[in-house]
Amino acid sequence: MCGEIDEQVVVGQDLLDQIRVMTRKLGIEQGGASGPGPKGLAEAEGRAAYMDQIFREGLARAVSDVAAAEEDETIDALASQAIALARLAGFIAGQLPPEADLFRAVIEAMTAGHSEPGAIVEAHRRANDHHHHDHHGSDHHHH
Repeated sequence: MCGEIDEQVVVGQDLLDQIRVMTRKLGIEQGGASGPGPKGLAEAEGRAAYMDQIFREGLARAVSDVAAAEEDETIDALASQAIALARLAGFIAGQLPPEADLFRAVIEAMTAGHSEPGAIVEAHRRANDHHHHDHHGSDHHHH
């Protein structure tokens, strides 16, 4: 087991070196993270918390950028972000060997994320409809 962990550390460092080389070739400087770094990634709970942190920071950035866009370019800003972030997800997933099978997980996450706004809107609508019906519930009995 110890050798397995050591091998994972070596592979992880190789991947980090590889992605640093590629980002330099693309002219991208490594920036510091705005939140706390990843912790507890060996456990599902730690990975979930880290992914949620990344999602929230990315969404905050996306909203900020859309708000800064010209009024007639809001849709273009949103579409550009979706495409660029999908490319980023593919680029990051492409760093891992094929046996990691990360492509499927990325596609599943994209599919889940795509349906999430609709689910949030629907839940909000149901909550407001329920509230609305409570106020007018007695009106239905008079018909």
